[in-house]
Amino acid sequence: MLEDYFSYTNEIFDQSRIAEKPEALKGIRVLDLAHVIFGPVISKWLALFGAEVIKVEEPEEGDPWRTASYWAKYWKDSSPFFQSFNPNKYFVAIDLKKPKGKELVLELAKKSDVVVENFRAGLVEAWGIGYTTVSQINPKVIYISCSGYGQWGPLRFFPSWDLIAQSMSGVARLTGFGGKDTYKLPDYYGDFFPGLLGAVSVLAALNYREKTGKGQFIDMTQVEALMRIMHNWSYMDLTGEDLKSTGNVDPTMAPSGIFKTKEGKFVAVAIATDEQFLALLEAMGKMDLAKERRFRETFDRLQPENAEEICKILEEWVKEKTEQEIIALAQGKGFPASPVMDDWRMVNDEWRMERGSVVEFEDEMYGKGIWPVPTVALHKTPARLKRLSRPVGYHNHYIFQTLLGLSKKQVKELEREHVIGYWGNRVGQKPPAYYDMESDSIFNFDQGEKK
Repeated sequence: MLEDYFSYTNEIFDQSRIAEKPEALKGIRVLDLAHVIFGPVISKWLALFGAEVIKVEEPEEGDPWRTASYWAKYWKDSSPFFQSFNPNKYFVAIDLKKPKGKELVLELAKKSDVVVENFRAGLVEAWGIGYTTVSQINPKVIYISCSGYGQWGPLRFFPSWDLIAQSMSGVARLTGFGGKDTYKLPDYYGDFFPGLLGAVSVLAALNYREKTGKGQFIDMTQVEALMRIMHNWSYMDLTGEDLKSTGNVDPTMAPSGIFKTKEGKFVAVAIATDEQFLALLEAMGKMDLAKERRFRETFDRLQPENAEEICKILEEWVKEKTEQEIIALAQGKGFPASPVMDDWRMVNDEWRMERGSVVEFEDEMYGKGIWPVPTVALHKTPARLKRLSRPVGYHNHYIFQTLLGLSKKQVKELEREHVIGYWGNRVGQKPPAYYDMESDSIFNFDQGEKK
């Protein structure tokens, strides 16, 4: 019975029971030497599935993204963007310019399963903490280096950011409408998507190590990752034709697009089959169009001039309806349509809350907020949000005492020698002004005390 099946899925994916279940990557340690977005996103996905991620930053300054935010908008002395890229991690601050700092990093690398870095090609190698060095002391390590163009080849020294990667990969070329305009995809897609593929590559390497006992080096590039979602260049090679940008239209469906409603909102409609087209025509009260040869079958509707015409007819109809009316008709008649969601609606969307793709989470340091977690639902080993980011150097005592076996006195000595450090007096680097660091047991951790 279908009802029994949905009762079963409701039970096994019950969001209230996530904390009771094991974590898929528990026992995997990741040394995060990365900064800004690309590399940190890789370790973020691993951390959400239970890996112990230790993020190394420069004392006082920390990761540059700590002090970066859209139009300088911050939240509780922190950058919401940095928070979303660095959940569940441990934060230590080590000065790599000092020999003892380099020794500390290598000690951490020796005890790690994975190392992530995204500096310029060859830079960590020059610092003496690259793959050739780390693999000598830890042959089983999975070491992933992330850059715009890779660790070899004529472009290896070229700098790259999201916008550069979107352009060099061809992604930006297919945005806009009909080849007339070119737009950057929003936010930092050139970091987010390569970061996700980087996490997948780490999991593949961990699986190989599980079978063979061997670690390996992974060369991950932004441009090559973004190319993997672009197949237009293969089409050009095979046919000699240039696929122009299609704007809001899906060129495999007609009609399709994003249209403005009566009250100025936007809805998306995408019709893939003859059955869906008939359902749409019934909702529109235009069943006579089904008799016209140019609209009768999917193949006919996909001819460019016919697709343009039927999209114009749909656009005029949507313009006379409210968003609520269109969505109600879509659900009642059975054709695909949805509102174009804004941030406020995403945050307050009951469907996402029920599914657990966004969660209301109360952090000990920063309080309550709504945050995203992986949308892939594993019923036995689900991902989870355990804490938000922490200030620069927050976990120094905890990590160096528990993992490296240093005493509190030895950690204090490293502080006096400026080998390790803490935050500077800048928003994003320091704790919230209201937070009492003196009573924080992790920040003031002592091996002799209870955790």
